[in-house]
Amino acid sequence: DAITTGIEVVWTNTPTKWDNSFLEILYGYEWELTKSPAGAWQYTAKDGAGAGTIPDPFGGPGRSPTMLATDLSLRVDPIYERITRRWLEHPEELADEFAKAWYKLIHRDMGPVARYLGPLVPKQTLLWQDPVPAVSHDLVGEAEIASLKSQILASGLTVSQLVSTAWAAASSFRGSDKRGGA
Repeated sequence: DAITTGIEVVWTNTPTKWDNSFLEILYGYEWELTKSPAGAWQYTAKDGAGAGTIPDPFGGPGRSPTMLATDLSLRVDPIYERITRRWLEHPEELADEFAKAWYKLIHRDMGPVARYLGPLVPKQTLLWQDPVPAVSHDLVGEAEIASLKSQILASGLTVSQLVSTAWAAASSFRGSDKRGGA
C-alpha cells in the first residue's frame, strides 16, 4: 500500500522536457484554491481554463493546469515576481542560472576543484569551490617549525589542553569533500 500527501499536481504540458512552460502556465492563468481527488488543497486554473492541456502521467484524459501555494508565491511575492517574470521574458537567463545551480548541487560535495576530472570541467573557478591561491612565498622551514613548537610548549598549556584544542580544530573535517577542520 502506498500513502501519499494527496497532492496531485502536474505543472506543465511538457513534464519530460526542459523549457519555460512552467512559468508560461504560472503567469498564463488565474488560479483558484481547489481540492485534489485525494482531498489535498492545491490550485487549479480558474473557470476550467486550460482544461485537457496537461498530459495525464498514466495515459488518461488530459488534466487542467495545477499549482501549489509555493508555486504561486513565485508570482505573488514582489521579490520573486520580479525574478520569475524576467525569466519568463528571458528564458535563456533561467536556463543559464539553472545550469549553474545544478552544477553546484551535483559538484558541491566533491571538494576542491583540483579533484574534478575530464574535459567538461569549467575553466572558471567559483567561490563555493573554496579556491586556494597558489603559493607565492617560501613555506615554513624546519627552523620555524622547531621555534613554533618551542613557543607552544612554553605557553604553559597542559598536554590535555593542547590535545583538546587540536581535536576541536580537526573534528569538523570531512574526508568526503575535504571541507571543515582548522
